[in-house]
Amino acid sequence: RKKGLCDLASETPEFSDWRTNYAVSGERLRLNTEQATAVGAIHSAADTFSAWLLAGVTGSGKTEVYLSVLENVLAQGKQALVMVPEIGLTPQTIARFRERFNAPVEVLHSGLNDSERLSAWLKAKNGEAAIVIGTRSALFTPFKNLGVIVIDEEHDSSYKQQEGWRYHARDLAVYRAHSEQIPIILGSATPALETLCNVQQKKYRLLRLTRRAGNARPAIQHVLDLKGQKVQAGLAPALITRIRQHLQANNQVILFLNRRGFAPALLCHDCGWIAECPRCDHYYTLHQAQHHLRCHHCDSQRPVPRQCPSCGSTHLVPVGLGTEQLEQTLAPLFPGVPISRIDRDTTSRKGALEQQLAEVHRGGARILIGTQMLAKGHHFPDVTLVALLDVDGALFSADFRSAERFAQLYTQVAGRAGRAGKQGEVVLQTHHPEHPLLQTLLYKGYDAFAEQAL
Repeated sequence: RKKGLCDLASETPEFSDWRTNYAVSGERLRLNTEQATAVGAIHSAADTFSAWLLAGVTGSGKTEVYLSVLENVLAQGKQALVMVPEIGLTPQTIARFRERFNAPVEVLHSGLNDSERLSAWLKAKNGEAAIVIGTRSALFTPFKNLGVIVIDEEHDSSYKQQEGWRYHARDLAVYRAHSEQIPIILGSATPALETLCNVQQKKYRLLRLTRRAGNARPAIQHVLDLKGQKVQAGLAPALITRIRQHLQANNQVILFLNRRGFAPALLCHDCGWIAECPRCDHYYTLHQAQHHLRCHHCDSQRPVPRQCPSCGSTHLVPVGLGTEQLEQTLAPLFPGVPISRIDRDTTSRKGALEQQLAEVHRGGARILIGTQMLAKGHHFPDVTLVALLDVDGALFSADFRSAERFAQLYTQVAGRAGRAGKQGEVVLQTHHPEHPLLQTLLYKGYDAFAEQAL
């Protein structure tokens, strides 16, 4: 440069404006009366701040309402921000939006590298991106002309940043929508109690979708009392029979266990020592495949000890059931049946989740084992049986939010069964079938629980 042989310059590349050739490229579904009413109400307040709670039962077509609202927003040349709670929901959400719109859709989440995140950020800032889909960090993306914010599964705890600078992306999104004088849609089948309270106080407006879309029917619910049962691999005999029946009918089954790893604790059988994390005093979880102990609260880890540090015994035994152990023990019970485990451990590699979900949709996996990643927003048309293997931990947790979270989780998981016209079944395993929370959810539903809680 000193010799005049070169120079440094920066230049922003030109882009083709999507507004000039924007069109709806995908086939529109016919909206039912409730969906059309919701879209019309939101569109009527498109030029000012308004907060809408879109409360729809699982499978009621909330995504189609989002798409129709965005169609109106994009037709005005404005941009949209769509937020989802987990990275795992972005592949299917992106697919739906890209099928529908002939406009650039960008993605923002923690799984991207710095250059990918910067590229999406700049495209939103200069107006090249029509829609940005992302997790909580996407909230801070600058837009040239933002027209609407959508928060899908607004009740989800993943929207809350628990470490470092603490914030709740849902609440900040409402503040941003108010600052920019645009509408915001909070969608959920199981709205957070705070959101329902805001509806009661007339801060948010309520839109309800009470019917499942298409031919979907409500799932049949069963409670299995585990008292006195001879349990195999965490499954009661009656549940094993039901699984075989659904597999013989060429359907798929989801087994839900919200505990990843091989076992939630490692115990010395001789002296009772339990492996604890020295940083946060929570029990270590045993991950047998990696042969290490990991704390699921602070993410610290250590190798599995060869002997008890307290008494020197080598008789160390895993306590409890995790998804990794469940996958291993199911194989001899259902020989020849493809089993897929979907949790944070099996989807940490880039692209792994997309591959597993594609395999599920192709019918390559017949039994799906998963944590709460499987409870949120996924559409599996061939899943007709969903089983929650252990609900007692949630029923008797000391966490003051445990009842609300279990009610939300149960309702969301139950919504994965029977979504494509097939009759679905939901099975809960518990030692306390008479528990008041279970009785309310089974016979009255989430709305009744929320009304009691408020």
